[in-house]
Amino acid sequence: MTKPVAAAAAAVEQDRWTRTDDGSLLPQTTTDLTIYAMLELLDLKPGMRVLEIGTGSGYSGALVSRIVGAAGHVTSLDIDPDLVARAGLLHQEAGHTNVAVHATDGFAGWPADAPYDRVVAWVTPHVIPQSWVEQARPGALMVTPVKIADLAGTNAVVRCVIDDGVHQVGLHEGSFIEMAPEVITNFALPIRFVDAVRGNGDGPPWWLSATTLHDAPELSAETLLAQLATAEPKDNFLSTDEDWRSFAAYVLASTDTAGSAGGPLGWGVGLATEDQAAFSLSNRKLLAVSSGSADRLTALRDRWREEGEPGLSDVDVAVAETPEGWTVRPRLRTAE
Repeated sequence: MTKPVAAAAAAVEQDRWTRTDDGSLLPQTTTDLTIYAMLELLDLKPGMRVLEIGTGSGYSGALVSRIVGAAGHVTSLDIDPDLVARAGLLHQEAGHTNVAVHATDGFAGWPADAPYDRVVAWVTPHVIPQSWVEQARPGALMVTPVKIADLAGTNAVVRCVIDDGVHQVGLHEGSFIEMAPEVITNFALPIRFVDAVRGNGDGPPWWLSATTLHDAPELSAETLLAQLATAEPKDNFLSTDEDWRSFAAYVLASTDTAGSAGGPLGWGVGLATEDQAAFSLSNRKLLAVSSGSADRLTALRDRWREEGEPGLSDVDVAVAETPEGWTVRPRLRTAE
């Protein structure tokens, strides 16, 4: 860890923020190592003004408060008023007078305290919100998870520079709950881009998402999902020393027929059309409903291996402005 982050971590009692009165872990808690890694990417300095989206337990805000110091300021937003009230009380008890927490939809940011030198988020928007960009000071750094495809579950952490738009975008591993205008209580089902859902008794539901299915008849997705739910997964599609997330990013960067699916077996990324699908699951198994799609995904895996198993840091990033904000998409790096 960098010295500022390490010093803040040593000064803030983590359990005081992340544990409830009965000692259980607060559900809206990001792992400490993930927080430290993202704060290092954020490169905080004393005196900075920071916009934080996703107050959660308040632990991350407490760390930021320590790093920016009394001359800095932290504006922290969360859609859950109970979390905001809890974090606000803890900040007050800790003497963090440079932190203000607000119960609001963080997608709109908080213009009253702008401009911000840094923006950090612990929830995943489908685009980098235009409001965050507009409220950032020119040259500001932003570190946030964001969707990197119009598919459920396809998230990554972005580090970028804000200067009349989004620039110098780098992708990093990381996935957080989706941003929503209301409090999320069902964490088993994605809230965006799901084309079909199939119940599974008391277990996690099956779900399917594919770019080719978004505009297709609903029955196509339901039929395909029913086949997936009864398909037999095959072991060892990826070896234990191969990084599944790197391959998933490679798939997203390589094709316009990408898809994602989840259920009792976990979730995965792969290829899908209206009548075929094959997914590389996070447990390194292959789940397919046709030999053709399985063969195409296998060929993509073999090409990924031949190219040295490139990861998130090895792909190019394309950004595009939309009325809501900036989309982020991985693209295969072209030879110079």
